[in-house]
Amino acid sequence: MLRTLAISLILLFSPVLNSCEKTGEETTVPDNSQEEQQEQEKEQQVESAGKTLIAYYSFSGDCRSIVASITTNMDADVLEIQPAEEGLDYAANNYAIGSSLIAAIREKPNNAASYPAIKPVNRNVADYDTLIIVTPLWWSNMAAPMQSYLFQEGSKMAGKTIGLIVSSYSSSISSVVADAQRLIPEGIFVKESLWINNANRSGKDALIKNWLSSFSNQSSETQSTMPEHIKISVGGKTIPIAIEDNNATMELVKVLRKAPVSYEANDYGGFEKVGDLGFSLPASDTQISTQPGDVILYSGNQIVLFYGTNSWSYTRIGKMEYGTLDELKAFLKAGQGMITVTLSL
Repeated sequence: MLRTLAISLILLFSPVLNSCEKTGEETTVPDNSQEEQQEQEKEQQVESAGKTLIAYYSFSGDCRSIVASITTNMDADVLEIQPAEEGLDYAANNYAIGSSLIAAIREKPNNAASYPAIKPVNRNVADYDTLIIVTPLWWSNMAAPMQSYLFQEGSKMAGKTIGLIVSSYSSSISSVVADAQRLIPEGIFVKESLWINNANRSGKDALIKNWLSSFSNQSSETQSTMPEHIKISVGGKTIPIAIEDNNATMELVKVLRKAPVSYEANDYGGFEKVGDLGFSLPASDTQISTQPGDVILYSGNQIVLFYGTNSWSYTRIGKMEYGTLDELKAFLKAGQGMITVTLSL
């Protein structure tokens, strides 16, 4: 059983009706009393049972079937993405509804209004290291409801491992992979995606089992690879930090892979901004003469951002890649008091 994956699988829906035939397996809402419905909603608002989330959308049942196969081979939480408007037949009139939704996204991919509304979700992606997203392919692109979900949540998936499973009749999956990378720009995608199509669908269970085994290895390699940079954001502006390869940065990267970290920093001594992270990192202090742009760990739990110089016993985290010294001071609001700093991958 693969227990600690961090995945985002993307199952794709074909514009050809045969790729996701109506099976009659789509779920219906029972006619429960208001009290029973409220109790069900409470049960749905559960904490994560593991570090892997499978988020999927299924119009005909093919994608739901793939998710069922995945969950027989691994422990994961499951989230179904559902359109806000119920009862739409996306296959009618040669997929006219789906085609128009995809056309709107293609025309203005950065406009939230281009994406169809979906029902609220009951899972917080920040709780997971890995995401599994299951979606159909429409007209060569990712199904519109899944694009809506990733448009809303993709920024929270920064630094998380993303894996793709593609389901279509025969269409190439390259545009769906591109959609995923556009919508999750800071996700860590594994190299191999799994394509389930009409030619191999009958053997999907074996294909999924083998892919998950391979994915586990890729995921472990991805999580153990140190990035060259992290990001620092202040007042809506972001610049990169070229980081050191030491125990402190390795632990910091582990934290950032789960979620960005924000803290408050204040001026000190006329040459730095310093703030408490709220947690400790392993220090390996040595005497350092700092320079503007240096990012330093002090006392195990404080990050110091230098816009001047100092000499002390520190652990080096990295160096901000900035333009001129005046630009660095403006970015850090040097001498202007408290700022909120966010570190992310």
